[in-house]
Amino acid sequence: MARIETILLATDASSASGAATLHAIDLAARLDAQLVVLTVLSTADRDRPARESGSSAASRREARTLAVQQVVERARAEGARATSLVWDGEPGEAIVEAADAEHADLIVVGSHERSTVGRFFLGSVSDYVVRHAKAPVMVVRPSAFALAAPDVRGDPGIPGLR
Repeated sequence: MARIETILLATDASSASGAATLHAIDLAARLDAQLVVLTVLSTADRDRPARESGSSAASRREARTLAVQQVVERARAEGARATSLVWDGEPGEAIVEAADAEHADLIVVGSHERSTVGRFFLGSVSDYVVRHAKAPVMVVRPSAFALAAPDVRGDPGIPGLR
């Protein structure tokens, strides 16, 4: 088995990303792998007027940038080497492209645990990544959070776990 040197964590700073974040940090620290924390600002979200979303594109970008920086700080505190990236584009495509650009050996993504019908109608970033990525993909369900780290529930240092 090839050594995992670079792990790409794709996060949208939602609760669905919380368990994936914990797993990726733990893996990176235990394997002494570089953790690249990626968030993607979707084109649709970026172009949505502030009156529809309640916030401007600039404030949404700033919030996501802060969220990934908090994950990087948390990872470093736990002994992992970590960096962050903020990309624009369609999330699934951008995650696959970033994984290629960063030479990721493993991609870690969260899942919203939608039903089969929900994935069919709404689409699924994790499904896209699994189907198109060259690297192996670990999809972590939010329910895995309770198993991963029951003692940090509510930790403000991990976006999406408040």
